[in-house]
Amino acid sequence: MLLTGCIPTLGDPLPRPVAMGRAADGRFRFVVPLCGGETVSAIEVVEHQTERLVWRASRPTRPEIRHGVIVVGDEDGFAEQETPLREPLPSNISVSVRLSSGIEVGRGFLLADVPERFASSGEVDHFGDAVTDDEFREQATGEYC
Repeated sequence: MLLTGCIPTLGDPLPRPVAMGRAADGRFRFVVPLCGGETVSAIEVVEHQTERLVWRASRPTRPEIRHGVIVVGDEDGFAEQETPLREPLPSNISVSVRLSSGIEVGRGFLLADVPERFASSGEVDHFGDAVTDDEFREQATGEYC
């Protein structure tokens, strides 16, 4: 018997993508596509190779964060900073974002792949392509929601 199909959680526990860009001040920011009724609950950033926790925050206080735009190290944007960002980000990070639906989404990034020009362009990296936040959300929402 031949059985075919696709189960996105097998082999990839975080199937919905997260894009990375830069805030106007040059800090790194994440854009998380949300499906109907979802909000961001928490974020965790770890050094990819060692899995060392770099930053963890929860209970966003600003609407833009709850709706999927997170600036790394934003101390005022979250009610709880379980692990404050105390040092520069490592060159290779993994991000995991917990959503109100209980789903976790995430992706690994090389910081060198997110150019400085993204701070003024409003673009994000979507697997090597520079796209606007809206283009990324539209594509991801169409594929994952």
